[in-house]
Amino acid sequence: MPTSEWIIGRGLLGSAIISQLEGPVFTTPVTWGDTEQSRQDLSEGLSRFIADTEGRWSIYWCAGRGVTSTPREVMLSEAEVFRGFLEDISALPGDVLARGHIFLASSVGGAYAGSASPPFTEDTVPVPLSAYGETKLSMEQSLREAAERHGFRGFIARITNLYGPGQDLGKGQGLISVIVESYVTGRPVSIYVPLDTLRDYIYVDDCATVIVAGMRRLAAEPSGRVVTKIVGAMDALSIGAIMGEMSRLRRKPVPLVTGQGNSTGQASDLRVRSIVWPELDSLVSTTLPAGLGAIYRAQLAAHILPT
Repeated sequence: MPTSEWIIGRGLLGSAIISQLEGPVFTTPVTWGDTEQSRQDLSEGLSRFIADTEGRWSIYWCAGRGVTSTPREVMLSEAEVFRGFLEDISALPGDVLARGHIFLASSVGGAYAGSASPPFTEDTVPVPLSAYGETKLSMEQSLREAAERHGFRGFIARITNLYGPGQDLGKGQGLISVIVESYVTGRPVSIYVPLDTLRDYIYVDDCATVIVAGMRRLAAEPSGRVVTKIVGAMDALSIGAIMGEMSRLRRKPVPLVTGQGNSTGQASDLRVRSIVWPELDSLVSTTLPAGLGAIYRAQLAAHILPT
């Protein structure tokens, strides 16, 4: 019997996951700017989604506009909506819950910003340095508690730096996309952390592939089980190395302005190594030059004016 699937959040990651799924995907509009209305929209959507399911069902929570500099009150609102949604799920009949699988997109940068001794693994004690990180960990714990208490399965992906065509540059993140944009528009890149800052960058399609494979594997886990996995390329690069690679590919240096902005909550070294389901890491195959090229072509096409 096919799996019924619902993607909540149609940004960079959510859209990539949809492209990886074989069957139809449930959709419903959500008013994210209003906490109460978004909770109501999600509750009504859940009722319609479950009414149409007979076998296994999966919900992918990819929503959220928070970054490390997002104010605490905004992050608290995001967590409140997620907890309310889990309450609605937990109220479903036991036989329905036993067929359920919930995915939560979390963050390596949020979890390990203050942790010691990289590379970080799933066994590393998380030490958040921002309201963003604290909220992501709080949402993880809410999912664990609900799943264990009510018998559905959960998959938490602590994702490294995600990049790909169509990234929302208005969120104040996505360094690779910002670097590429500088070539397309001629505007300089503002960098407010040292150029030797280490990050793990994963192309969005690779990330979606790992997540979907993880959700498929989750079905073999016992009821109430929640698996937390770091999802990344497992190959950290410095900001300077990325800029050097882009300069090599485009044959001119990246226009750069340093020392601009707020680096609160940022770690200098976020190398990671996953020890949970490590065989899934082999699904990551996009090279940095290929990823840079895809973003460049997409941005160039977006900036070309129609004749």
